Amino acid sequence: MLSAEPQWVALYTNPRMEKKAEKNLAEEGYEVYLPIRRELHAWSDRKKWVDTPLIKSYIFSKITDRQVSLVRNVQGVSNIVAFRGRIATIPDAEIQTMKDFIASELDIQVRNTESLKTGTRVRITGGPLEGKVGMLVDDGEDGNFAVEITGISMAMVVYVDSCLMEPVEEESPSKTQRRRKYIIR
Repeated sequence: MLSAEPQWVALYTNPRMEKKAEKNLAEEGYEVYLPIRRELHAWSDRKKWVDTPLIKSYIFSKITDRQVSLVRNVQGVSNIVAFRGRIATIPDAEIQTMKDFIASELDIQVRNTESLKTGTRVRITGGPLEGKVGMLVDDGEDGNFAVEITGISMAMVVYVDSCLMEPVEEESPSKTQRRRKYIIR
């Protein structure tokens, strides 16, 4: 639960409304932080540096317990992030660390590793095994995940950093595949 002293909270925004929500909160007098990174976007006719939110659909604001309902009503804000019914607060030091990372201009990648659980089908997105699909067999705590890649009647387990994989959506069978399933020959 929040206290009478302002505390940092994560706010979930409407899709692609992070900058608008930040502006609206600042105009209402709230202390707000939107981590931004510069990315080079390339189109067929030009390249341009674009400021994009580091964490899509999230911004951070320092609020008190009395401001909870007011913040939820700010245009662009969808909700306040909570776990088990309690608003999640973020220590000042973690916000400062995020600011320091952004200021360092390092190439920062943000991934949701909650979706990387044992049994998840994953695609390796970098390194010599890029593009390979396998089954996550160990969701290691040290950041290295064991992925089983099957083929040629054998399984190979490799250790891959979590930033080099993504969950694979289960593909629904196409209409022709579904039809073939019921054809009797």
